[in-house]
Amino acid sequence: MSEGFAIDVEKLTTPIFIGTIMNWMLLGALAVQIHLYFIAFPRDETRFKLLIAVVFVAEILQTLSDTRDTIRIFGAGWGDYSKLDEVGWSWFSVPVIGSTVACLGQIFFAWRIYIISRSLVIPSVITFITTLQLGAGLWSGVEISRAGRFSELQFNYFKPPVAWLSATAACDLVIVASTCFYLLKSRHRGFQHSTDRMVFRIIKVTVETGLLCTLFALADLSLYVRYRGNNYHLAVCIELSKVYSNSIMIILNSRAHIGHTPPTQQGEPSEIRFSRGPSASSTIQVISSTTEKYDTV
Repeated sequence: MSEGFAIDVEKLTTPIFIGTIMNWMLLGALAVQIHLYFIAFPRDETRFKLLIAVVFVAEILQTLSDTRDTIRIFGAGWGDYSKLDEVGWSWFSVPVIGSTVACLGQIFFAWRIYIISRSLVIPSVITFITTLQLGAGLWSGVEISRAGRFSELQFNYFKPPVAWLSATAACDLVIVASTCFYLLKSRHRGFQHSTDRMVFRIIKVTVETGLLCTLFALADLSLYVRYRGNNYHLAVCIELSKVYSNSIMIILNSRAHIGHTPPTQQGEPSEIRFSRGPSASSTIQVISSTTEKYDTV
């Protein structure tokens, strides 16, 4: 192993360590959101529950695959510089699962835009772009697996990851812009004040989640293109799929309302209760709206 490689060890290990920690943190946030969803919306449509189940299983596989590589680098292979350069299961946990979860999330947003606009133009554009990013992600996984080593990856297999991350960011921007356009357009149709507030809340959640996904994809792309020959981009790329899966759950759980009522007696401990309607007896409630449905937004 060359001396230059030994000097750059920190550039290979630190991003992996940061990405793995963030990956587990976001998996915990995802698990909490899924738990709240099934408590607050037990009667939701089966397709939503199936989507959540597929995404959660994919995220568990992604986390375990990434953790296996982290243990190989910092545990079993500690002190072996050649282990730092091995791809391991990263070809599967990062581009393959990442592009798959992103595709599911972006198609979910495309369907929401269709419900809002009743037009297939923008949803078709989003579906086309996310299909491209899925194909580029799978292509990246194949090329990364063939490369075998990170030192070979960025110099000899440069185009597929760039196409994957570029298409992902472009799709997110289209989603944010089109959702805001159609929802702002609906505000000028003379809706009631309560409906207007609901539309504003949907716009806020969409912008927050959509821009977050876009920023992560652009940050990953920028680090990959700008800093070649190291793993800086993995600090963002490892947990990229978790950003999309958590965004899906944020959208689904945005129909719930969290309210607080002071305890009836001083010093009485608070309790948490989840219900589908307001209840004066509960201290903290999660109230799911019965009027806001995706097919009526």
